[in-house]
Amino acid sequence: MRNSASKSFVNDLKLLGLPAVLAFIFWLALSGHYTVLITSFGVASVIFVVFICHRMNVADHEGHPVHFFGWGFIPYCFWLLKEILVSSVVVSRIIWSPKPELYPNVGEVPAENLTDLEKVIYANSITLTPGTLTTHVGDDFLQVHTVRSDMLESLAEGTMLDKVRAIRMRLKSEQ
Repeated sequence: MRNSASKSFVNDLKLLGLPAVLAFIFWLALSGHYTVLITSFGVASVIFVVFICHRMNVADHEGHPVHFFGWGFIPYCFWLLKEILVSSVVVSRIIWSPKPELYPNVGEVPAENLTDLEKVIYANSITLTPGTLTTHVGDDFLQVHTVRSDMLESLAEGTMLDKVRAIRMRLKSEQ
């Protein structure tokens, strides 16, 4: 029994190692104090938080999907940033026009064959894009509110969905 508990702790350390190091670096950068006493308090705090996370059993691949955010995710981030900027311009034009052409619409867009994490990335990407909002995540669809019906049609074409699926393909090719 004790052996399985120690294996679980080692697995949790693998999952929590990177976040622990990043938390310590972030804490160190914000504190601005680099004395031995203060730094040791920071190390002790991080160790305590890792221990608490282990005891709460919150370390898993879905809670902290480090495996998903490799080099394959970077092109998607740049593409999403471009989409956010383009949508910002479109929504700004709608808002600032003398007679705004608002045709609010709620509809469903497909989300078949996605893992839970990919659905979250897809739904959050839609919500990050100005003029669109994910209101419900179903098994094989997302319910989306848009300020104009053409935005919903654009989502239904599946370009963003294909980009989310491509992340998985790039990650498989990296391994």
